[in-house]
Amino acid sequence: MDKLKFKHTPAIDKVIYIAFFVLFAIFAVVYLYPLVWAIINSLKSMEEYSNDGLALPKNPLFYHYVQVFTSFRSTGIDGTTYGYFAMLLNSLWILVVNVTVNVCSSAMLAYALAKFRFPGSKVLYAVVIFANTIPIIGAGPAAYKLAMSLNLVNNPATIWLMWASGFDFAFIVLYGYFKGVSSSYSESAKMDGANNLVILFKIVLPQVIPCLVAIAITQAINVWNNYSVCMVYLRDYPNLAYGMYTFKADAFLEKDSTPIYFAAAVVSCIPVIVLYACTQELILTNMTTGGLKG
Repeated sequence: MDKLKFKHTPAIDKVIYIAFFVLFAIFAVVYLYPLVWAIINSLKSMEEYSNDGLALPKNPLFYHYVQVFTSFRSTGIDGTTYGYFAMLLNSLWILVVNVTVNVCSSAMLAYALAKFRFPGSKVLYAVVIFANTIPIIGAGPAAYKLAMSLNLVNNPATIWLMWASGFDFAFIVLYGYFKGVSSSYSESAKMDGANNLVILFKIVLPQVIPCLVAIAITQAINVWNNYSVCMVYLRDYPNLAYGMYTFKADAFLEKDSTPIYFAAAVVSCIPVIVLYACTQELILTNMTTGGLKG
């Protein structure tokens, strides 16, 4: 019996394109609606927002965005008040250190397990997979107790050690990516006298740059929006996410505080949007490789 073949026609292709366009348009609206809603309500007065949170502002109040830099603040457990720029600085250094340490440690560990065979390598990989199935909430008390005993809590000089574990979701992604990288270049470099470090940094890592950038951006977005790190481990160094968490809780104490909260949320999204806009071309660019030695 002859196999049935699906015949493409311009009409069918047009229907498929329209269906995908409608589907992605719905996704775009769903994801953009919260941001648009926050922008609309950031331009209202507190009374106008309380009356109707879905209506457009009658008289847009742009000065709420100015008040973000003066009225948006967070109070630490020691009573110290942190303004917007102090929390922004904390967000930046936490993001840079966290992402750099996590991606580097995950890349080195994933490369070692993916490209080298040693006793216990398969067992170690199985342990990593099992550890990633444990809910974070379940491992939280043990992690906090260990951090306290090692003097990592509220200590920027040593907190990076908690982010250098390397055995997380980034490790799983990089492990699969390293598995797919051809060993031909590495073998050619080894024949020319290159050691393992040279092969890693000059041969293998340049081939996985798109994956590294994608993981770094994903990690950066998570870290930027994560308030639990400062709530639990860096209580005297609040970031913007934690500042928004505490500001919302005390919003009823401030005049027009809810529109200011929405304005702060919009302003806090800008660095993440700029980061993605500047790196999306690198993510989507295909890798180019040269020829191999004969």
